[in-house]
Amino acid sequence: MMRNLVTGGRRPATSLVAALVVFSGALTGIAQASPVGPVDLGTLPGDDDSRVLAVNDAGEMVGLSLAGPTPRRSRPVRWDADGQIMALPTPGGSEGQVRDINNHGVSAGYVLTPTAAVPTRWDAQGQPTTLQIPPGYHNATAWAISDTGVVVGNWSTPDNEYHAFRWDPDGQATDLGVLPGDTWSMVEDISSDGSIIVGLANRAGANHAVRWVNGGPITDLAPQSWSSGTIKINEHGVAGGTMNETMSGPTIPVTWDLDGTIRRLEWPSPHSVWLSQIGPTGYVVGFGYLNAPARSAVLWDPDGNLTVLPDDGRGANVGGVDAHGTVVGSLRSQATVWYRNGERRQLGMLPGGNRSDAYLITESGRVIGDATTAAGKSHAVYWTLD
Repeated sequence: MMRNLVTGGRRPATSLVAALVVFSGALTGIAQASPVGPVDLGTLPGDDDSRVLAVNDAGEMVGLSLAGPTPRRSRPVRWDADGQIMALPTPGGSEGQVRDINNHGVSAGYVLTPTAAVPTRWDAQGQPTTLQIPPGYHNATAWAISDTGVVVGNWSTPDNEYHAFRWDPDGQATDLGVLPGDTWSMVEDISSDGSIIVGLANRAGANHAVRWVNGGPITDLAPQSWSSGTIKINEHGVAGGTMNETMSGPTIPVTWDLDGTIRRLEWPSPHSVWLSQIGPTGYVVGFGYLNAPARSAVLWDPDGNLTVLPDDGRGANVGGVDAHGTVVGSLRSQATVWYRNGERRQLGMLPGGNRSDAYLITESGRVIGDATTAAGKSHAVYWTLD
């Protein structure tokens, strides 16, 4: 696969300074309409904090209502598109997490019983189904769900090894296996149509990005590299991550096409870089150290060209990107949006609060994040971009 690298058509980075001049010259554009919000999504009665973990195209959200801090208790919740919260049932336990929701309103996660984690699916009305697992397998956590109803997650085998699993809508549970000669694998995400699953596995003492395609066996996405990691996948199955060709070599940001072709993203620095999300059209956001020790928030366009997001030298955090390259994150402890034309807008805070952050954005312009209340609690919120 390493021989199939596609590098043509990318802007060459003759020097880091020259590249930054090009980036700063792109930061112009017309004004955008003012965002609306934040809308406080609240908590379940008696809880302290909340957080959204996933949102679908209709604006339905799932996540956690939390109480604590010690011990910290989490309850799975769902918000409708208007922001009304409901508790999701936890059969056999009183805690759990809901990790993902598909475009049919079906969500997946797990319930914590007194003895184990149990994978659970909730239908569009919030009714739970416990996902059956083979005898001897235990502590199974569902992590993501496709629009076709395929659930993926991780479990402990009868030998107490950590493996990725797949649960089909017909109830069939499948251990997704490991790379040859090793014992460990884990799922990260699944494409919308359920055909591509991505995750991590161990090989020769190093993590490697892997995927499973159409129910096939585990495949190393960067078999010639010393290590790699795939963390994100978009709805079409294009994955993003990083790789190190040698133990001491630099970290290289990359994407993997549907056929597994590796495409390097522009990164004119020997220092570390991380990817946060890959959008539906191939925009990628992340952060890294272009000029260490200062950290930069960055955006790559679908051709892999790099743009440094303006942060006044303060080290912004970025979490989400949409099909148009609109980026959301935070700057100076306040949720922020960067538009593709170069404009930057800070989003509002809750009354009396002093911090906010944004980490998800939908194609309809809903921005998901969290913000502190006047009482110092952290609540899930959303803003709307007009």
